[in-house]
Amino acid sequence: MGRTLALWLLGLWLGLLLASWAAATINFRTADRLATGDLADARHPAAATAAEGRRAQLRHVAAEANRWMFRWWALAQLPLGAVALAVIWRSPAGLRATIIGSVVITLGQAMVLGPAMESLGRGLDFAARPWPPEVARRFGLLHGGYVVIDFLKALLLAAAAIVCARRG
Repeated sequence: MGRTLALWLLGLWLGLLLASWAAATINFRTADRLATGDLADARHPAAATAAEGRRAQLRHVAAEANRWMFRWWALAQLPLGAVALAVIWRSPAGLRATIIGSVVITLGQAMVLGPAMESLGRGLDFAARPWPPEVARRFGLLHGGYVVIDFLKALLLAAAAIVCARRG
């Protein structure tokens, strides 16, 4: 029972993590697609807006959707991680360490990286491009750091699921 529940929780966590990546990507691609071509019909309300203004508005909406998703997803992962940790607590230390590592990463994202990116990003939504180099560098480091540790978290979760599945 414990192993099955642990696998189910790890699969859910990993699956939702991957889905969040897909949703974030789709939001921005859809905004760009709508801004550049799918509003050719003059009857569409956004067609009256100049292409660059329309792109900025649509990317702002995509960014707001992503900010909301990642803020709440980070918070939702914490109880999911706590339950997964409780279920596997008596398992070998290596398996526990992968879950603890995933929870620690999530805490860092929820408490530090996410809020910093959200605050800086919201101020850049309508800023003239290219951004000043120091601002672009800071946002790039925050975003890149978030992505890298999110990928690391996915690897930890996949490793935990593999170890859990093999332990039969």
